[in-house]
Amino acid sequence: MPAQSDDAASRRSVVPSAAGRSLWLAAGWTGLAPVLVGALLGVVGVAICWLPVSGHDGNAGSVFRAGVLTFLAGVHGGITVDGVAAGFVPLGLTVAVAVLTWRAGTGLADAAAVLDEDDPARLVRAGALQAGTFAVACLVAARLSVLGTSHAPALGALLAGAVLFLVTGSVAFARASGLGAGLVGARVASMARAALAGVVVYLGAGALLVAGALFLHRDRVELLSAHLGAGWSGAPVLLLGVLAAPNAAAAGAAYLAGPGFAVGHGSAVSLGGAAHGTLPAFPLLGAIPSGPAGTAAWLLVAATPVLAGSAIVRVVRAGTSTGEAWVRLAGGIVGVATIGAVITALAGGAIGDGRLATIGASPWQFGLAAAAGCAAVAAPALAGLIAIGWWRRRSETDAALAPIRLSTVPPVDDPADVGDGDGADQLAG
Repeated sequence: MPAQSDDAASRRSVVPSAAGRSLWLAAGWTGLAPVLVGALLGVVGVAICWLPVSGHDGNAGSVFRAGVLTFLAGVHGGITVDGVAAGFVPLGLTVAVAVLTWRAGTGLADAAAVLDEDDPARLVRAGALQAGTFAVACLVAARLSVLGTSHAPALGALLAGAVLFLVTGSVAFARASGLGAGLVGARVASMARAALAGVVVYLGAGALLVAGALFLHRDRVELLSAHLGAGWSGAPVLLLGVLAAPNAAAAGAAYLAGPGFAVGHGSAVSLGGAAHGTLPAFPLLGAIPSGPAGTAAWLLVAATPVLAGSAIVRVVRAGTSTGEAWVRLAGGIVGVATIGAVITALAGGAIGDGRLATIGASPWQFGLAAAAGCAAVAAPALAGLIAIGWWRRRSETDAALAPIRLSTVPPVDDPADVGDGDGADQLAG
């Protein structure tokens, strides 16, 4: 608890003094606050992008509802815009909501540390209250945000809000409060870190690929941007492009892993080539290749699994025995497949049931391909490190035993000395 108290003191409290007097009030407040802050940020974003170009047609009520809908889109419980169901959501919105819920989890842990709450049962109940408050607040927000034919399903907002908070805010709370140490062992934590390391390498490589493609096709991207308008009229497109950058990184990772991705029904973009029809006039789509992968892309294809597998081995090998390292490696590879599939599923989706009914990569194909690439590098690397470690230990043991072996060897007389002594004795006789 002293270390946790120091961490709490180093962070600025997100719990007001009125709510910080009780663990339950703090749990309720930190469950509600991410919804309020997220909705407020959504309203500000809508106001900046919409009001300057809407003139007298905009009104405060519509801005409020559109802002709340923007927040609920980030919760990923489903959304309908102008009567069209949209499963594809800019993943940047989800990342922003996840940051808010993570901070809410650490905020509740800080409040518990200040109140000297360390009973595991009470902490678990407080975490459950926090997650439940967030989920119910998302349901209420869905009811209040209906804007014509645009809405978010209440049940979807409730369920998705609960899942999102459990995997972000609740994890942060358990980690910061020390509750997770008793619930999750060192083995599982190591597996999770190894899986995250591998997935992050793939996503980073995908982001690098997208950045390079945007630079190489900058003329096409600039043409699309100019076509959509300049000034405030282009602000929503620019903001949407920034928020969709994680989606593009996930698509780039699937491209490097092999399965590729789709941008519309019947389309396929992979290392072997690109087959797609007319794409929407969206600047970020200007980075999509029109042919097979080039030399630079193939170099990145080769380097990505090497870096991902090496990162996994570094995590699972630290301070463990040989058998334990193999167990953690297996768990990390399974985690790469699972996390990669989940992220790819969140990064893709559909917009309506027409030409854009399929967007993104296949979750299971990317998950398996990424896991196979990591395993192909990590398994031999771990075996090699284990062999090197065994050889070093054997060499050190031999070096340590060498003086002992020499001291136990019996002395042997010099044959020349023996012969000379016998001749002298004969002469004396």
